[in-house]
Amino acid sequence: MLLAVVVVFFVVKNTPFVQALLGNWDFVKSVDNERGSYYRLKVRLVYNGDLQSFDIVVACDVRQVNYMDGARTLEVGLTPTVFGRRMADGKAIVVRPPRACRGETTENGGVPVDLLPLIVVFDDAETLAFGAAYLTDDAFDSPLSSLKFDGASIESADKAAFDRFRSEQPNLVSRSSYHTASGPVAVKRFGTTAARIPMGIGCFGYARFRLTDAERQRAAELWPTNRPRYWLPSHPGGRDAFSPTFGELMMTDRQYDKPTASYNLLSQTEYGIADFGMPRRNPVEWSGHQRPVAPSYYPDIGGWQALPWPSDPEARALELLSNGPHVGASIDFRGGATRGFAYCRPMPETFPTGVEYPDPAQAPSVRYLNSPATNYVDGVVVSGERNSRPAAIVERDDFIFRQFLIGLSSTRGDV
Repeated sequence: MLLAVVVVFFVVKNTPFVQALLGNWDFVKSVDNERGSYYRLKVRLVYNGDLQSFDIVVACDVRQVNYMDGARTLEVGLTPTVFGRRMADGKAIVVRPPRACRGETTENGGVPVDLLPLIVVFDDAETLAFGAAYLTDDAFDSPLSSLKFDGASIESADKAAFDRFRSEQPNLVSRSSYHTASGPVAVKRFGTTAARIPMGIGCFGYARFRLTDAERQRAAELWPTNRPRYWLPSHPGGRDAFSPTFGELMMTDRQYDKPTASYNLLSQTEYGIADFGMPRRNPVEWSGHQRPVAPSYYPDIGGWQALPWPSDPEARALELLSNGPHVGASIDFRGGATRGFAYCRPMPETFPTGVEYPDPAQAPSVRYLNSPATNYVDGVVVSGERNSRPAAIVERDDFIFRQFLIGLSSTRGDV
């Protein structure tokens, strides 16, 4: 079942699996290819008043990696990993299917009835560079939303259905745009050319939590004497004071939410969470599992510093690399109005795209990344060490923002 796989994923995240992803195959003993499988994802949305029904057939390419220490992992590539459609206003809706490669369906109980896939509205259907990701019910219910969610389900499918889907429904997402975001090695591997402007396949943000009584006491002790609204603890011990232990109770910033185990909330900030469907604000009971409650997500504009997005991302990126400013985090909080969203975007340092430098130290991004970075929340400077995109930002002695990056990509996936 999807939730069961979540547990496995977080258990193996510190095994040789991670080493393999990073390109270190010294641990690998053998690789076995298993038979693929297929499933159908149906999603019902309303975009600016118009019904948008998606009927996506996904192929799973499963590979088992066996390691020297006896461990093994399954790598599952989804095709399409993301599926997009152009809207009449020039924007695009992109759906990231959850992973259901073991026969899980809504009908057989392997998928919860309140399944919520990750949905992104990209500003420009031509580039798919910048998008607002709808991560939870909070986003769909927001006055800022252009989308309404009307349910999703997963059914079984076969190769004939997949072939028919591929012939009848062109994917707006191109292989060039999708793979360029992963760098020159990925472009070469998949035999495509680098896109001038890559797709925003990383969705960035910070999850905001209410400090517990004990944490508030620590915050009051560590809060700088000038009492900045947003601040960073000035030493590692201070940062550790806000690191919950496994199972410790945490609270979202929603007023009436109850305390919940830290692993149920923090697991929903992991990169691969889109594989399992996004968390619901009030999840329905499902197969006896304790289901995670949605954190309060907020989007991070990052190095682009502020909205609106640049009309020419490449030109703006090269300008930033040359002249700055170097911005780490730039949380678009708006006093809580943006709860439920993340921003999917490339990073300025990925430009120019598709270039391999014989001497990496000569890449245009080096000076930029080595310069001090300023962090912001709603344009207010975060007080403290000027490091790039800090793991956590404290708000007064009341709340804490914790960094997340959720990916649209899948291991060995394609479009």
